[in-house]
Amino acid sequence: MKKINLIRKYFFYNLISISFILIFSSLAYAKEKNLISDIYPFNEDGTINVVVEIPAGTLEKWEVSKDGSQIVQQIENNKIRTVDYLGYPFNYGFIPQTFLPVEEGGDGDQLDIIIIGPNVERGSVLKVKAIGTIIAMDNNEVDAKVVSLVINNLAISRSNSINDLEKNYLGLFEIIKIWIENYKGEAIEIKNILGKKATKRYIDKYHKKFLLNKDKN
Repeated sequence: MKKINLIRKYFFYNLISISFILIFSSLAYAKEKNLISDIYPFNEDGTINVVVEIPAGTLEKWEVSKDGSQIVQQIENNKIRTVDYLGYPFNYGFIPQTFLPVEEGGDGDQLDIIIIGPNVERGSVLKVKAIGTIIAMDNNEVDAKVVSLVINNLAISRSNSINDLEKNYLGLFEIIKIWIENYKGEAIEIKNILGKKATKRYIDKYHKKFLLNKDKN
């Protein structure tokens, strides 16, 4: 009987040890996961995966670090950068594994994305539906912002296009455009609005640019 109890205790302690090892390994992996290169952007159901840098309703500017290891606060002239306007009326972030080359008028970073939905925590990885893209010019630099909807149980998440938003949620897209044009305190000119299909091609294009740039490095 004593021998059986010893075997049981040995098995129990080993099970606990293995569990702790697995938990800490998972946590280590999560911390080491690269936000830019380790998250595949496309899902089989046509949705995409995005990373939130700035939660809806906030003013402080945050962005993913150049190496993709973390989301950092933007500092300018030893001051925290904030929006001197209304807080972000949407969650704001980027599409992983995308890249806008400087030589093509981009900023050398990932595709920005507007995420319409409830406020979520900074660093969240969300599954969203991309429905359009706002193409703007900011100081002679292409400033593209994909427009998307969080997948949840709200009726708005069943919208499938910018037209759906304009038809069923009067003023919502106008608010987004007005905010984009004015939040920097200087006029940003919106040049074009892409639809859902064109947006898919746009994301595909800059995903391929990311892969090419990754191979070069």
